[in-house]
Amino acid sequence: MASSEGNDNDSNNSIKDQDKTSVVELLDELISHMNTTRSVFKVMILSSFILAPLSLMLAAVFVIHPFFMNRILFRIPDVGFFLLFFIGVSIMLASMWLYIGLSEQRFFSNWDKKFTRYTSLKNQLDKELVENRDRLIIE
Repeated sequence: MASSEGNDNDSNNSIKDQDKTSVVELLDELISHMNTTRSVFKVMILSSFILAPLSLMLAAVFVIHPFFMNRILFRIPDVGFFLLFFIGVSIMLASMWLYIGLSEQRFFSNWDKKFTRYTSLKNQLDKELVENRDRLIIE
């Protein structure tokens, strides 16, 4: 009975070790993938810095300009209210897009330094693990 419990514990430990390894490998793949796709994020950040303020300025011109809104609201009220709703939604979305761009810019501003440090620490750890494994094999 004790040997079967020992085998169960060994199999549970090996499954836990595989889970730990797979989580570490998964995180490593995720970080590497983020490094390869950071150019896409930079384009997204750039577009949020250009398109969102343009949208906000255009919406402000439509709302602030008295002749435009007055003429549309009184001549074609249904279209005017739809236009006001559309301008409100575009202001909200542009503000969100600008906020996301700023937060991503803050995150990726130090990415190269952080990724270089990560790879150097990973290589150092791999090197130490190989040395320890070789030392255990020799003994």
